[in-house]
Amino acid sequence: MRKNVIKRDWRTLLAAAYIWQPATDFWAKTTAWPVVGKLTGWIVNRNHYDVTFIPINQELEGNGSAVLPKQVVEEMIRRSCHRVILPICLCRVGCRCQDYPMEIGCIFLGEGAKQIDPSIGRAVSVEEALEHMERAIAAGLIPQIGRVDPDPLMLGVRIKDWDRFLTLCFCCTCCCIAMRNQLSWDPDMRSRMHRLEGLSIEISDECDGCGKCAKQCFAQAIVIEDKIARISDDCKGCGLCVDVCPRDAISISVTDGDRLLTDALSRIQSYADIT
Repeated sequence: MRKNVIKRDWRTLLAAAYIWQPATDFWAKTTAWPVVGKLTGWIVNRNHYDVTFIPINQELEGNGSAVLPKQVVEEMIRRSCHRVILPICLCRVGCRCQDYPMEIGCIFLGEGAKQIDPSIGRAVSVEEALEHMERAIAAGLIPQIGRVDPDPLMLGVRIKDWDRFLTLCFCCTCCCIAMRNQLSWDPDMRSRMHRLEGLSIEISDECDGCGKCAKQCFAQAIVIEDKIARISDDCKGCGLCVDVCPRDAISISVTDGDRLLTDALSRIQSYADIT
């Protein structure tokens, strides 16, 4: 057994699933409490947590750009020296998800992922990881990629290797800890859930203010004013509003593909060097 590492195996995750939802909901609330929040939120402070949402929409337009958001995820998978897939999503299992497949789990990338116990996750090739990503996207899940140090802590990875560990989640708004508790987190943490640079989300005159997009927005970044939807700067760029609009009044496009890819890869790798 590795020194200074608490042994983790499949039974550890199954035990955590029983208390996952109430425990994580309570934890999220405490991060915004005075004094207490500094203690409970240390694992998600600015040095330990930084993620980017990747919109995957069939309606997404390139506006002449050859670069689309999915390529950010594909590039990180290809650059990683090691890839491990979990056979379940702990969030969906813990929340007893009724809407999305529980068996589509996270992909963990980088040198640190080699320390994950084989009973917890399966090491895979680049091609297998890309196939898993496509399956998740087809199921309507939103990729979320970045440094999430609660994951290596939970999985028993040595602290010194946390900066060589990258998390690629496939999230649903009903179960994802980050999405479900968006408004409970400390405001500083919410600011570290990023929208991709180089994206544009527009609302056309076809909008009739039905409010379905506002109900779908986990960040509550959409409001209805004068019978039309308005998107605020709090938008995380997940693209879910595009899918639920019954009038196709919302569009998402890439305005600067080169900037999108360069900025995203630079930020992600600065927090979790996997090359």
